Amino acid sequence: MVTVSVPGKVILMGDHAVVHGKPGLIAAINKRLTVSIEHHKTFQVISDESGDYVRHAVETVASHYKVGNIPNIKVTVVSDIPSGYHLGSSAAVAVATVGACMYFLKKIWNPAAINQLAYEVEKYTHKTPSGVDNTAITFGGFLWYRKELEFLRSFWQLPLKLSPALNHFFIIDTGRPKENTGEMVAYVKSKILNPKSKSKILRAFDENEQQTKRIAQALKEQDDAELMGAIKAGERTLEDMGVVRRQVWSILRRIESSGGAAKILGGGGVKEGVGFLLAYHPDQKKLDSIVKTLGYPMEKISLGEEGVRLEKKS
Repeated sequence: MVTVSVPGKVILMGDHAVVHGKPGLIAAINKRLTVSIEHHKTFQVISDESGDYVRHAVETVASHYKVGNIPNIKVTVVSDIPSGYHLGSSAAVAVATVGACMYFLKKIWNPAAINQLAYEVEKYTHKTPSGVDNTAITFGGFLWYRKELEFLRSFWQLPLKLSPALNHFFIIDTGRPKENTGEMVAYVKSKILNPKSKSKILRAFDENEQQTKRIAQALKEQDDAELMGAIKAGERTLEDMGVVRRQVWSILRRIESSGGAAKILGGGGVKEGVGFLLAYHPDQKKLDSIVKTLGYPMEKISLGEEGVRLEKKS
């Protein structure tokens, strides 16, 4: 048996803008997914994710390494990363399955190769993924990412370690979005193609980039006031892009007026929930009070966790 684990991720800033050449600042979080592969009588997948998606990941590895006949195996996926909430669940499945399969079939452990193949697997679902999710999940920590061209994607692992003084991050569940990430990306793209909204969206991208840089600097300097200011300003750019359901705006403003800051994660949503909000608040009791009146579940998270990990080989 081979077992591989990977973290989930949050985008601190750069949602949507990163698809269009702007930088994204991403952090691995302390929610993990494991994939185990072992010999079996037939090819079997045990997973809450699509079995076809997992099979595609296995076939991608087999094709890349020219494995003629895939042996009968059982692939078991166990996850703490909820699907459909923009925490990178599908990329986590891709990275962990690719990593486990590479080691099971070829005894190869190479995170850079895992990342590249996982990116190819992600195209099965997202067609034109940015590469953010699989890269952050593979390498962990804090990641600065920019997609220059389809064949040129730059990323840097930032020398950041979250200070205890800034350990005030939470995720708040507003309900699973009706739209998936691909649909929301297409929605923003349609606004860029519309002459009436194009300039507004492009301005939002530019401003989003500035707030992404502010957050990185604030984390480095351990400046929570600057951090909150950048999160607030960055969230406004996402609202300008039209990816935040208006009913959620009042929640975000309540958190801000209580001394914190919050933003949507990932694609967002406009029809029902927007998934998780990423909140930063130095006073958890105040945030608890707001969230309880709304009836939303909330959970404290840690940022900067370890990336893909080979847990077991036998």
